Amino acid sequence: MKNCEQEWRCLPIKEKIAIITAVAAFIVGWALSIAGFIVPPLGEVAESTLWILGQALVYAASVFGITGYFTSETRRLRRDIDIKIEDYERHRKMEDNENETE
Repeated sequence: MKNCEQEWRCLPIKEKIAIITAVAAFIVGWALSIAGFIVPPLGEVAESTLWILGQALVYAASVFGITGYFTSETRRLRRDIDIKIEDYERHRKMEDNENETE
């Protein structure tokens, strides 16, 4: 749980706002759809309510999908850079050792 709290605190305000609005849109979209079944005429949901649900789901999916994709790509890039740096350092050490033996 502490790790989640630390990650949340480290997020820039832009990402926090995107996540909060995506969760809010998701909840409001479903709440309106459920409310559509409750208000008269019972069991019928207006097209506009379904349209709002669809938009809320698309927005939430885009926010979480883009965030997840960006995070995974950033991690992969960092890993690749670390590997290249390690290879470079290993190669330099080998060259230094060869120069010392000559």
